[in-house]
Amino acid sequence: MRRPLFLFFIGLVLGEAAAIFLDRIGFFVMALFLLIFMIFCFIFYRKVRREQSLFFIYEVLCWFFFLMGGIAFFRASYFNEIDRILSKKTLTGTLIGQVEYVRQNAEGEYQITVRENSFVVNESYLKDKIKKNLKKCSISSIKSNLRQTKKLPGKCRLVKIPVSKGKIYPGDFITCTGKLKAIEEQINPGEFNTKIYYYSVGIRYQFFGENLTRKRESPLSLHRIAGNVREKIDAIYRHILSDTEYALLKAIFLGDKTDLSKEQKHLYEENGMAHLLAVSGLHVSIVGGMLFRFLRKKGRSYAFSCMVGSGILFFYAVMTGFGNSVFRAAVMFFCFLLAQYFGAEYDMISSMSLAGILMLLEHPWRLLESGCVISFASIFSIGIILPIAKELWEKRSQNRLVAGEFPTESPRRKIIRQAFFANIVISMSITPLLLRFFYQWSPYSILLNMFVIPAMSPLLISAVLGGLLGFFSYVSAFLGCIPAVVLLRTFEMIFRLVKQIPGAVIVTGCPPWWEILFLYFIEISFFFLWYYRQKGFSVIFCLFLIAGRCFFTVPALKITMLDVGQGECIFIKMPTGESMLIDGGSTSKKNIAEYTLVPALKYYGTDHLDYVIITHTDEDHISGIRELFEQNYPIKHIVLPDTKAMNSSNTIRKAGKKKGYSFLKISRADQLNFGTIHLRCLHPQKGWEAEDTNSGSLVLYLTYDKFTMLFTGDLNGEQESLLEPDRGEESMPSVNILKVAHHGSKNSTTKSFLEEFQPQKAIISAGKNNLYGHPHKETIKKLQKNGADIYGTLWGGAIIIESDGQKYKINYFKRG
Repeated sequence: MRRPLFLFFIGLVLGEAAAIFLDRIGFFVMALFLLIFMIFCFIFYRKVRREQSLFFIYEVLCWFFFLMGGIAFFRASYFNEIDRILSKKTLTGTLIGQVEYVRQNAEGEYQITVRENSFVVNESYLKDKIKKNLKKCSISSIKSNLRQTKKLPGKCRLVKIPVSKGKIYPGDFITCTGKLKAIEEQINPGEFNTKIYYYSVGIRYQFFGENLTRKRESPLSLHRIAGNVREKIDAIYRHILSDTEYALLKAIFLGDKTDLSKEQKHLYEENGMAHLLAVSGLHVSIVGGMLFRFLRKKGRSYAFSCMVGSGILFFYAVMTGFGNSVFRAAVMFFCFLLAQYFGAEYDMISSMSLAGILMLLEHPWRLLESGCVISFASIFSIGIILPIAKELWEKRSQNRLVAGEFPTESPRRKIIRQAFFANIVISMSITPLLLRFFYQWSPYSILLNMFVIPAMSPLLISAVLGGLLGFFSYVSAFLGCIPAVVLLRTFEMIFRLVKQIPGAVIVTGCPPWWEILFLYFIEISFFFLWYYRQKGFSVIFCLFLIAGRCFFTVPALKITMLDVGQGECIFIKMPTGESMLIDGGSTSKKNIAEYTLVPALKYYGTDHLDYVIITHTDEDHISGIRELFEQNYPIKHIVLPDTKAMNSSNTIRKAGKKKGYSFLKISRADQLNFGTIHLRCLHPQKGWEAEDTNSGSLVLYLTYDKFTMLFTGDLNGEQESLLEPDRGEESMPSVNILKVAHHGSKNSTTKSFLEEFQPQKAIISAGKNNLYGHPHKETIKKLQKNGADIYGTLWGGAIIIESDGQKYKINYFKRG
């Protein structure tokens, strides 16, 4: 077999994938069946081909890697006693460990990654807090296990730590008092999955410290030297460059995005150029590869060139934090150097497989991290798919040339055509994955990459040159960075122009995995039909497949109550395509529009809102909507209750009018229609004089054939009685789902109200451990006594409701 490492890598990936989707027993049962199947295959193979072969050895090793992958993932996901405590509460105590990586913001606060860490739990906290949360564990057993210094599995991330004594460097041993927390899981659709990201680099915990002291300085170490060099280059860039160029060059060369503005991030992301802002294999090939080739041209030996190239590369990887893409590229580059030294043929796929095996065995969660998956998918497309596509392309071109269909190409035109063809093949290979992880597509990125990727070599060379010259003179550093500055400004100008072109960003939503496979099937079908000169048929065939997919997918009403902490936000996607937001605010979370609302809209394939309904103007219902106004997010209509308070001076209305948004006012008996879906207003009456904002909340009754749902805002119990007489006018049935008023407050959701509406399910939006005690125990008891199943964002994150008008299903959000 030519590439056994690739086979072993596939076995490891499949083993970890099986461990992700199966429990321990299911995984080992599957492994046993595979072993039995493998034995039968070997017996059959021996009967057909009697000569000796390595077939059985490869089979056994592949199965072994499958088993090893599953075991590695189970070990990495092990839930120890500290994890069980942190799943309920934070722990206070002292963290002791060695600094691995340091970043410092403009306020002088540190973000630190600590390894070889231990944690001492505050005993008084154990007595007061843990006892009531862990009924199965006695306090004495917990104290005996945690009173002494306990080693934490994995690394710990210290967030915004003020330093009391001196400066902190990588390699230093530190102590810090504060609170230890578990890494938060993804609780909303579209939200960044911090757990997968941090687990993929070995970080298991977050620590919020009150003060930090250096226990002892580290001896002279590679981490310390690399940290000092990075800090010096950072200071050089800050001194000689403007804020814009400094932030970009710091992100591109040093891998630190902390100073990038939101506008800069969005500009690169929306043009499909976000990969430029991360240290990746491109940097490795330039830093290590160019140095190796330079030394070889100067007549240095292979051994010397390999040692210097690999040494500088390793130092650069440590300096930039040794991210996933850098790890993969570094291993592949080392394999390339070894092949050069021994005079062997370098195989990209085998070196990629070795890197993948080492990475997944170290941190199995890398299999789920988007950047890591796309990085390996890119190498796979370059190493396997592109050569096959090129061979077929050249064969077809040669046949057409012989037939005289087009004249011989010039060398320059051939290079351009090959570069364009390579960009298309690689883009087609990773685009389905980009849709899955980022929910949008930048079609012009194929053309932009043809210009940007070649330009990155001189840009990085200029950045390196400027950084090194800065150790001697700021003037020479500035001169060295001039090409980088010119290229960065050119990038910005081009990206802004491209962004203005219609269709520059297409929001697609998050396709399920079966649709990803379907997209790959369409791409392969189109390519082979094109190769066999069936251009018209290939287009018709692919359109037929897409139409078939659309025909067999029944559009459904989707209602999502997002977890925004202590607040409320409900997104509705109509079967007819309209999108609606009912409230959107929080008092416990900041920037929810940027981190929760907009990502959720992209997840559902929405780049605008047709309606934003504001039930009332409390901060916990409008803070995110105000942020949408500041972003100039496209909104067609904003709906407000027609009350006297809303007609008078209102800050949210003024803010919206400044941005040019259109406002509608509705009151009782008004109705919004979306095909067979009707949204009727039950409260307030027109011109309602509300004692407070809650009593004037909009109450909306949604009907979709047999499915019904009631949205109650923050309505008080007194006003709930006003809804009941109106129901008799049209003999409306009891509601399937009730959005419980006022986050489950004691003064809402009265007994008579529940008896009148008879909800089957009840959903509540409230923050964990909120100051108001929402939802109140009395409200929970009333709902349970009335027979309603209760769902709350504080217990399971976002709540997803889907209905076809006849049946409905309700579940907590789970990333699948």
